[in-house]
Amino acid sequence: MTERDATSASKRSKPGSTASVAKKTPKKAASKSTLASQADRHELYELAVQDPPSEVRFVGQTFKRLRGRPALTLREDFAGTSVFCLEWVRSHKERTAIAVDLDQATLDWGLNQRIRPAGPSIERRIVQRCANVLDPQPPLVDVAVGFNFSYWCFDTRPALVEYFRAARAGLVADGMLVLDAYGGTEVPKHELTSREVRDGKGVVNGGKAYTYEWEQIDYNPIDARMNCAIHFEFEDGSRIDRAFSYSWRVWSLPEIRELLLEAGFTKVRVWSELEDEDGDGTGRFSDAKAFDNEGVWWVYITAES
Repeated sequence: MTERDATSASKRSKPGSTASVAKKTPKKAASKSTLASQADRHELYELAVQDPPSEVRFVGQTFKRLRGRPALTLREDFAGTSVFCLEWVRSHKERTAIAVDLDQATLDWGLNQRIRPAGPSIERRIVQRCANVLDPQPPLVDVAVGFNFSYWCFDTRPALVEYFRAARAGLVADGMLVLDAYGGTEVPKHELTSREVRDGKGVVNGGKAYTYEWEQIDYNPIDARMNCAIHFEFEDGSRIDRAFSYSWRVWSLPEIRELLLEAGFTKVRVWSELEDEDGDGTGRFSDAKAFDNEGVWWVYITAES
């Protein structure tokens, strides 16, 4: 996601995650002949929101830049369908990955629809664990990631610092945790909705376009709690309402930084995407000391052990 408004065309400009954070059963149109009834919400999510190649590139390049060596072992917390892990091991023949999520059904979908079709040489280097991210298990890894704001499900300072400590406990001595976060002047607004048309790329009735809708249902400024949902709408008017639902706390960058340091990390950096002369993202990120508080911005965060 770039440092732009959430209505931009960038995939990474979308809040949301397939990880196990207060999901609800999606409501599909009743008729089996509708495009909604033919669609798979995980495939739709991947096309609308995720961009594993750019994420893997950032993590690998940034780790080498900060640690002076390549990262080979990785743990993806709140892994959902494990597609980041899949891209990670595809990117280098020596890389391995561990996918951790509480939702076994979602892990199974990723295994059957993505990992196994990639072949045995890929599958053997990915371990999926239906487990709690607060309970780190060996082996230790070079880098852990917690993307799509899933760690915001920890809605108190003690709970979030507990997760950060657990994440750090699962890292090697010079390991690194990579997160993302978003904010901006539009984020606290009640009942904010953004809609974008996406290319189906073959997953929806021969690749017909569909509309991705991000809805901020409500926001409480007293405790910074927000309820959000992702919906999908199709050309025949059918919909998948609340394909994914979220209830989380909107954490500020100062709060995240302070809690990472409290958890024992030694250095926390915020990375914002560089823009070209037209204001479009370049895919390159800088260690930011300041940036404009736009309507909606998105950044990476790295925490070094």
